[in-house]
Amino acid sequence: MQDRAGVVYTRRWVVDMILDAVGYTPDKNLLALKILEPSCGNGAFLEAIVERLCESVDRNGDRETDLDGCILAVDIDPESIEGCRCIISDILTVRGFDDASVERLSSSWLRREDFILSEPGSFDFVVGNPPYISSDEIPEERRHQYCDVLDSYSMGTDIYVGFIEKGLRCLNGTGKLCYICADRWMQNRYGMELRSFISASYGMELVCRMHGVDAFDSDVSAYPAVILIGRPRQMCRYIECEPDFRPEDAPALVESLEGPPVQGMGFRSYDIAVGGDRPWCISDGRTADLVAVMKSMFPSLEESGATIGIGIATGRDSVFITEEPGIVEPDRLVPIIRKSDIVQARMPEKPRAWLVNPWKADGTLVDLSDHPLLRGYLESNRDSLGSRHVARRNPSTWYRTIDRWNPSLAGRPKLLMPDLSAHPEPYLDDGGYYPSHNMYWLASDTWDLEVLGGILLSEQVERFIGAVGVKMRGGTLRCQAQYLRMLHVPYPWDLAAGEAEGFRRAFRERDRKAATMFMDSVISRRSVDERGYEKGAAGIVYNT
Repeated sequence: MQDRAGVVYTRRWVVDMILDAVGYTPDKNLLALKILEPSCGNGAFLEAIVERLCESVDRNGDRETDLDGCILAVDIDPESIEGCRCIISDILTVRGFDDASVERLSSSWLRREDFILSEPGSFDFVVGNPPYISSDEIPEERRHQYCDVLDSYSMGTDIYVGFIEKGLRCLNGTGKLCYICADRWMQNRYGMELRSFISASYGMELVCRMHGVDAFDSDVSAYPAVILIGRPRQMCRYIECEPDFRPEDAPALVESLEGPPVQGMGFRSYDIAVGGDRPWCISDGRTADLVAVMKSMFPSLEESGATIGIGIATGRDSVFITEEPGIVEPDRLVPIIRKSDIVQARMPEKPRAWLVNPWKADGTLVDLSDHPLLRGYLESNRDSLGSRHVARRNPSTWYRTIDRWNPSLAGRPKLLMPDLSAHPEPYLDDGGYYPSHNMYWLASDTWDLEVLGGILLSEQVERFIGAVGVKMRGGTLRCQAQYLRMLHVPYPWDLAAGEAEGFRRAFRERDRKAATMFMDSVISRRSVDERGYEKGAAGIVYNT
């Protein structure tokens, strides 16, 4: 829910927490410091900033001090700028500033422009809540402009990523940036360049995940985090807010940043290492240890002998996926599997849906004149199919699916993993179905797929994917190929006979507890024998 494109307003207690965390506090001489708010919106941050500056003036200066350069607030929306002008004027008037000063400062502190394309100068602090606008909502010409001025921005990048890089470029030599924004960039593909940019010249000081915390004036679908970025450093303080976190807990959270990690008071904190362009392991200390141990001990899932892929993207499922098999020739139908078709972890005995397949086995499109039913069906949907980007790019192939059909995949045994699930959910397809685009598949010539499925059911795998991958509302995991490729598991030949059979049985019975127990057995056996680790409670391993 957003008042205008990309705009979600921040609650005042969150604003105060961010200003305290970054160090913009009235006990300092704020007259000598410069702060930038790059997306001022309704003035939630600006109001607190002006109030703190006025308090600092009363403590450390006088009304004759030149305050013009102390604050800069930017927004592209004229209504937002005008609303913020009123906020500034009201605060300064109440504080006793004369009319001339009120007029001058309410003008000099505001600038209407596109922040990413602007040249605002150099600042000690950059704070705010950048807009959340997905890439497909940004005009193509504007995205090209962003790509020209930013290292971390691509045509498929959401705009808040650009606000992070641009904000960092506005810092002076000792400056710090603190935003509340979506946390996906730390772990998804389009955040790779930003992670690399930060790792090269800056350092994460704080990641405070506020999943489930009422931080905004309206609901948001993306999980937010407060991030604090400064100069390079060894460790980052990771804070995970508990479900019962309250605004009254925020001061204690900020105070805890100066000391050792703490548990309780509505949050838990840990020191973690982040860096590089690979998805960052943002998790509690024990899970981070588990991830590190599994990486050091086991090969990647692909190195262990598994091939990973995604089901077919059609670009128009309403046309290319049908539950009516008689609408085209039988040889143009491929049984397809969707998450909704799997009941009680079992493949349906009979297909419930089919892919309307326009491809030949050699990877070329069929001649529609050879298939009159297919031609009639696709022609009846030509307007819909022709409006797709893939069809506009090449009008002569207007009836193609985005992905080509892979005939070798249809009959091959494979594990299927739904993109979105509360836990990793591997299902075994003996070769009767083709996966839809929201299903990832794993095939192997070396793995017994039931054994691999048991491993994927384990809590260790769930925690690994949860640490390196994106979570959605409600804690739902994204079991995407990019995260599965980061997963580390044993080689199949390194499993003891009892372990392999245990994983197979756990998979068949959907027994997560048993799968976790056998994964504990593998890790502890390998770690004590080879690495000097020992197993702790709940299957977590620690270096001894």
